[in-house]
Amino acid sequence: MIIWRCDMKKATKIAIAIALLLSLFFITGCEKSNQRIVSLSPSQTEIVYELGLEDYLVGWSKYDCYPPEVQERKGWLPYDEYKFISNEDELSKDVAVVSYFTRVNYELIHEINPTLILAIDPIQKEIADSLKSLGFNVLYFHPKTVEEVWAMMHEIGDETGVGAKARRLTAKAQKEMNELKAATKNLPKVKVYFEINHYGPYALGSGSPMDQLLEIAGGENIFSDVEGLAFKVDHKDIIERNPDIILTPLWPHAGRYEVTTVREIVTRDGYENIAAVRNDRVYHYDSSLLKCPSLRQVTAAKKLAYLFHPYHFKNPENSVSPWELGKIDATYPPDKPLK
Repeated sequence: MIIWRCDMKKATKIAIAIALLLSLFFITGCEKSNQRIVSLSPSQTEIVYELGLEDYLVGWSKYDCYPPEVQERKGWLPYDEYKFISNEDELSKDVAVVSYFTRVNYELIHEINPTLILAIDPIQKEIADSLKSLGFNVLYFHPKTVEEVWAMMHEIGDETGVGAKARRLTAKAQKEMNELKAATKNLPKVKVYFEINHYGPYALGSGSPMDQLLEIAGGENIFSDVEGLAFKVDHKDIIERNPDIILTPLWPHAGRYEVTTVREIVTRDGYENIAAVRNDRVYHYDSSLLKCPSLRQVTAAKKLAYLFHPYHFKNPENSVSPWELGKIDATYPPDKPLK
């Protein structure tokens, strides 16, 4: 009888241990093996790296450059130096270039035969639908808020077996966002004109993570009453709304005529009456950071807060380089102002 009781106790302990191991397995998730992931945009590639899935990456876009480990992969080139030679050449690289963001190499994707393709932005919706119709497993996203970016990461994590890790990462990121929002809550709102590009020009409206980041950082989008990621505006509308800060895009490896310089903006007709110009608050923003829906949204929000309220916040990385919301002009001297 005593022996039976000992055996029962031992069996109970073993059963409990097995149950704990199984629960741990289901809570943490299990990374799927033999995955072959294609990312059609830089932001999706960032998320692949953030989730620790980079070893499964077999295809990406020509614009991918972050995290820095991306640039260490065999065959990677900056987008301004990249030139397609052949599918065979791409297949010889660690990761093949299959996407040019607005179009993809369908033949090469067929050769790679991915188990998962990640697409984002309405520009890629038709591409995503085409790839789905060809039988590929495609996750397409169009996040309009920071919270939807986190949900996107959860879905990618669930699909690849690292859902628990994705939720841990986003929970930490959201906590930092909440703390920043609380810190800027009682500060005066800074009116911001966020220029998407100078062709038009095109401005940032409401209904996007970028618009939300401005608010979290203590800013107020002067075109928040207009819905849309990018819409054409008249210069007179910008002048009338009189922003305190003007942000213009800059990104790594950009060529001279792909960049609007500070000098070009401040010399536009009528801009001398804008508060941002009068007070020397026209800045470049890191396009690869602010336009990238990933965990780096936290860094983007903190940098914006520092830029909007420099007496209340520190630059999160203690540097303001051209790619990190810095002011540059000498690097890209304009031949003539863009009106």
